Amino acid sequence: MKTMRKYSNMKYLTLLLVAVMLSGSLMAQVDNNTLEEQTVVIYNEYSPVLKDASRIQSLPVIVDTMNVEPKFDYSVMPTMYRTTFTPAKIPAATVKGEALAPLNTGFVKLGYGNYISPFAELYINSKRQKNYSLGISAHHHSSFGKIKNYLNQKIYSGYDDSRVEAFGKKLFAKSVLSGKIYFSSNGVCYYGYDPKVYGNTDTINWDVFDYVDTRDEVEKQRFSRVGANMAFESQQTGRKHWNYKFGLGYQYFFTKTKDWQHKVDAVVNFGRSVKNISYGVDINYLFNANKISWVNNTNNDMFINPEPYFRFENEKWNVKAGAKLVYSASCNKKFYIYPDLYAQLNISNTLLPYISYGGHLENNNLEYLSTINPFVISFPYVNTSYQHEANLGIKAIISKKVYLQINANYSHIDQMVFFVNDTLEPLHNKFKMEYMDVDRVGAYAELSMRELAPGLDILLKARYYYYLKLADVNTHNAIADARPWQMPDLDISLRASYRLTNKISFGLEGYFLNKCYAKEYVEGVQYAKKMKAVVDVNLFGEYKFDDNFSAFLYLNNIACQRYYIWNNYRAQGFNALIGLTYIF
Repeated sequence: MKTMRKYSNMKYLTLLLVAVMLSGSLMAQVDNNTLEEQTVVIYNEYSPVLKDASRIQSLPVIVDTMNVEPKFDYSVMPTMYRTTFTPAKIPAATVKGEALAPLNTGFVKLGYGNYISPFAELYINSKRQKNYSLGISAHHHSSFGKIKNYLNQKIYSGYDDSRVEAFGKKLFAKSVLSGKIYFSSNGVCYYGYDPKVYGNTDTINWDVFDYVDTRDEVEKQRFSRVGANMAFESQQTGRKHWNYKFGLGYQYFFTKTKDWQHKVDAVVNFGRSVKNISYGVDINYLFNANKISWVNNTNNDMFINPEPYFRFENEKWNVKAGAKLVYSASCNKKFYIYPDLYAQLNISNTLLPYISYGGHLENNNLEYLSTINPFVISFPYVNTSYQHEANLGIKAIISKKVYLQINANYSHIDQMVFFVNDTLEPLHNKFKMEYMDVDRVGAYAELSMRELAPGLDILLKARYYYYLKLADVNTHNAIADARPWQMPDLDISLRASYRLTNKISFGLEGYFLNKCYAKEYVEGVQYAKKMKAVVDVNLFGEYKFDDNFSAFLYLNNIACQRYYIWNNYRAQGFNALIGLTYIF
């Protein structure tokens, strides 16, 4: 380190000596060459300017006067080598469907109510089978109670309703064979009389009123039916196939008063659908052999009814054009022709206005009329012809849960049947038929709400009738003081059900029938008796102990209304029915 420092000092000393010598030389030159003093004025700062350099091309270019293009010729000669491959066998896949839910084979329902009213119902069906189905059902409901008449006299008003049937079905590849046999019996009592109507007459033996106090002495009627029917029909769902149905049935009807009827009916249907068009013909055959106890001869009716049709359907239109041809080979042979026309327009799958025009023939006999009025007497019958039936309406699908239909209609009816009290009976407690030609207009409305709220269903229906004309069937002239006997001009029905939980459900049923008129005679003078409106409100409920066992309760006529089903036939007051249901 000391050596380096000495060397550095010597370096600086040498440089100092050289500088002194140079300065002395310069001073000697000045002294030897005397120059005039000059003044130099610099106005701008010094800015040196460099000229652009010219670059010499560093890459030489050689121009080739000869251009040689290469050419190649080649060929491929493929050779196939034989190879063998044997794939391994894969077992067939097994598609397993979802497990089928257990199928109940039937149920039994037992109950009991006031007015001494037992109730029983049974239904049994075979388990799930691929090719057939068999089953039986039975039903019974009766009452042995009494009600009070106008004079607060207790009178026996019992009835019974029983039915049993066995049914079956055999499934084939493209068709189904089905059939059933059945027996039914309905018993009623003629308890409907009005003591006030006969109070001023001397022809009535008032002692007869006492006999209606017990069921053993009251006059009764019973309607029984035994029969069988079968049908063979196609099950081809695809188009371009002829669909068919062959049906045959027999029924024997008889009463306690020795009336009877043999009925044979047959049906043959053929139809085909091609694209949006379907066409075919339905042929119905009916033969009735009717015997009325107090008439010596048998009244036979035979009807042949072919119904050809043509239908067109697409997304917008549903149009049907057809006819109902009826040949009646009864004592008054007659041929009827009824048009069968229908057209419906689909507007945005929401509004469906429609119009229809047609008619039909109604076969009146004791077997049919007894289902409407069980207190009817045995009497020769006349068929009713609904000559003109026109409907104009609209269906509205308001939502997936709400459906509405409104309809206005007109009907011209020849020989429409009405029920009036038979004055030949001592107590006027049976009904005979009275026929009139009718012109009638009406309206119909239906509102259906499904699952409006969770578990809530409501169905409301209403019908209104106005009779423009009631005429004599022979002269076709209007009948003075005629009324549509025992036919209300307005009827409304309401049903609402609510499922509160999986175990509890209940609901309400209500019926309203507006006032109507009954044809009465007081001391031989006819007058129109005004029958009060009917208001009937019923409640029902069910409680499930488990999936197979439950209890039910029906409370009928909870307002305890004393309304009349038919003239002088009062319905039972408040009545309750309680019971159990077991599903197996």
